[in-house]
Amino acid sequence: MLSKFKNNSFFSKKKNLWITLAGVTLLAVGGFYAYQTFMVTPDVEDAPVMQTAKVRQGDLTLYASGTGTLIPAAEASFGFRSSGQLLSLSVSVGDTVKAGDLLAELDNTAEKIQLQQAERTLAELTSPASIASAKQALALAEREVSDTKKSLAYQISWAVLKSEEKVAEAEEALLLAKESGDSAKIAEAEATLENAERVLAGNWDYYENHYIPENFKVAATRSTPSYIATPTEFDILEARAAYALAQAELIEATDYLAVIQGDEIPEGATGSMLANFASAQLNLISAQENLDATRLYAPISGIMMSINAQVGDTVGASAIVTIADTSESYLEIFLDETDWGMIAVDYPVEVIFDVLPEKTFSGKVVQVDPALYTAQNTAVVRGIVRLDDASFSGSKPPVGSAAAVEVIGGRAEEAILVPVEALREASPGQYTVFVMVDDEPKLRVVEVGLQDLFYAEILSGLEVGDVVTTGIAETE
Repeated sequence: MLSKFKNNSFFSKKKNLWITLAGVTLLAVGGFYAYQTFMVTPDVEDAPVMQTAKVRQGDLTLYASGTGTLIPAAEASFGFRSSGQLLSLSVSVGDTVKAGDLLAELDNTAEKIQLQQAERTLAELTSPASIASAKQALALAEREVSDTKKSLAYQISWAVLKSEEKVAEAEEALLLAKESGDSAKIAEAEATLENAERVLAGNWDYYENHYIPENFKVAATRSTPSYIATPTEFDILEARAAYALAQAELIEATDYLAVIQGDEIPEGATGSMLANFASAQLNLISAQENLDATRLYAPISGIMMSINAQVGDTVGASAIVTIADTSESYLEIFLDETDWGMIAVDYPVEVIFDVLPEKTFSGKVVQVDPALYTAQNTAVVRGIVRLDDASFSGSKPPVGSAAAVEVIGGRAEEAILVPVEALREASPGQYTVFVMVDDEPKLRVVEVGLQDLFYAEILSGLEVGDVVTTGIAETE
């Protein structure tokens, strides 16, 4: 048993030796491979790969997307200007009306009576009999002017009276000349006034020394000697006042006759008769306004959108009807505030309504709010778009229709395009590109037009088919 055991031990030791030698060999091969792989630096590195793109021709469109709602060209919500019971209603929702059409009326019996009374009063003041009476009053006023003028002329003499009138005319002419600022006219007016005053002074001298003794001498009687009854200052003032009053009444009579015959009331005109006539006119206007306040007229042409009252209801001044002018189609649009620079007046717009998803409508921006608009606690850009009515082949979408909107901020058709990665900004607004010539990149200055996130329009400097670099590809 022992011998057998020894023999087995020998063979076991020999087997372990071979296993050990094999392991050493594997370790040596693995170490050499690791050294070659991780420790030895290659003599030549891989060359970088140049990325390029070919210049092509195509369309480039810049746009901002948003939402919109169809709105009328104009809208009016209104009611009566007085309160009362609704007597009649002449329209229904959906009816087309014109500006000035009578839509509804309140019970206005009292207002009609008031208007009739005012019309009758004014008619009486302008009747043939009233006009004849005014003509008679004018004739009497003219006679009174003539009589009071003669009385004053007797008191102060015709020469003095005419000279005073000349002085008054010269004073008025001087005021007008001063208002004009013309030095020549002023000098002429001053000379005329000075001459008129000199003539007046001479006539007063003649009046005192000759006119009074010749015209106011009282002959002697048995009991009294002759004497001069010189007009007193009071006598002259009284005569002047009577003449001025007669002149004023003549003006009033003239104005009144002209007015009741159809002329406008002159500015600054006075007189009790004229005041009565003006009051009658105002009463008529007031009565007509009171009656009109019981009638509801359409302020604009359009479609009746809503009526919030029925015949028999008691209504006040609150709005009960709404009219929308849909003769032109407008869209109220909203864009994200980051698109502020993508919208301006006259920019074209493309619209797709939710109710007509298969048709695209065109329009143009007509208004952009100068400040951001807050909607649902979000700041947005608000604008108004006028839609091209020619794009509506059939009936228009209803007011309030929602739509998707694209504002075209720029469009280039059949333009020369390059990827934006090809552009190098040399200075603000100045760009260059590297063009591959004979497999070598050559720097070239280009003029850039529109740009979006992916492509840029080249206005000059490149041709279709040119190859430009867009960067270096990373290699492992």
